[in-house]
Amino acid sequence: MELPLQILVVIVPSLVVLFVTYFMMKNNAETMQKFFQEEIKLRREEIKSLNQNITGPLRVQAYERMILFLERISPDNLVLRLHQPDMNGPQLHGEIIRALRSEYEHNLSQQVYLSIGAWQMIQTAKEETAKLVNLTVDSVPSATGLQLGQSIINNASKLKRLPTDVAIEYLKKEFAENF
Repeated sequence: MELPLQILVVIVPSLVVLFVTYFMMKNNAETMQKFFQEEIKLRREEIKSLNQNITGPLRVQAYERMILFLERISPDNLVLRLHQPDMNGPQLHGEIIRALRSEYEHNLSQQVYLSIGAWQMIQTAKEETAKLVNLTVDSVPSATGLQLGQSIINNASKLKRLPTDVAIEYLKKEFAENF
């Protein structure tokens, strides 16, 4: 009878120590996990803050550049900037389409700093401007450069709002919300 009692005397305190150690380690692990999660969160916020200090001015510049791009590709500005007195209709059409593509390609990298919605508005404005020019060319196929330019400006003025104006308004609103 003495042997089972001795075994109990050894096993019971050992089990108590085991359970206490288990619960302490479990609580300690949870506490450490929470601590590390908070530390990771703080580090991410610090990195985000540092990144905003760096990317903030670049984002502002991107909005400025894209508004300038939209102003440059508005139909009336394209015609006034690209029309030359000796141009015929197809030449002016080619120059306008080339300028649209060139301006767009020059500013492609700015999409990194803009929201997806803003970039889609910019793409839509470019595409709708090209469509307006192409439809005008189709409606006056044998026009001189001057006649084509006037037709593009007239067709643009018939629209309630130019696609470029819609995109500019969107960018200004988004900029005001974010900065």
